[in-house]
Amino acid sequence: MSEIVAPQGPQQPAGPPEPGQPRTWDIVATTVELILLALAGMVSSFAGLMLVMASDSCGTGTTECSTGVILLGVGLAVIAPWVALLAMGTWAVVRLVRRKLAWWVPLLAVPLWALVFALGVAVTFAGVS
Repeated sequence: MSEIVAPQGPQQPAGPPEPGQPRTWDIVATTVELILLALAGMVSSFAGLMLVMASDSCGTGTTECSTGVILLGVGLAVIAPWVALLAMGTWAVVRLVRRKLAWWVPLLAVPLWALVFALGVAVTFAGVS
């Protein structure tokens, strides 16, 4: 006995579908944004170092300062852009490797950066009383 088997269409491979093609514009935009963030990070780190001037009035008799707190605040302000750049840069590269849109990820570094920088400024001025 022979059975007639109806022809079937092409079989779909098992597993997740292949990711989309890489988008050149996304790779270029993400790379340019990361480079601009690194350049702005250098400027911001220099501005963070200038917070040391908050301690200029220390030791004049009218102002008592906590140098440890000032140093902590300056340190936060100086490393803020690099923490943001490292975190968001890593996330952006992972998204690019997985062929997902990543142009928006470096833009998230700006609010993170501003938050940590502002915290550093607040801590610095809390050390000067």
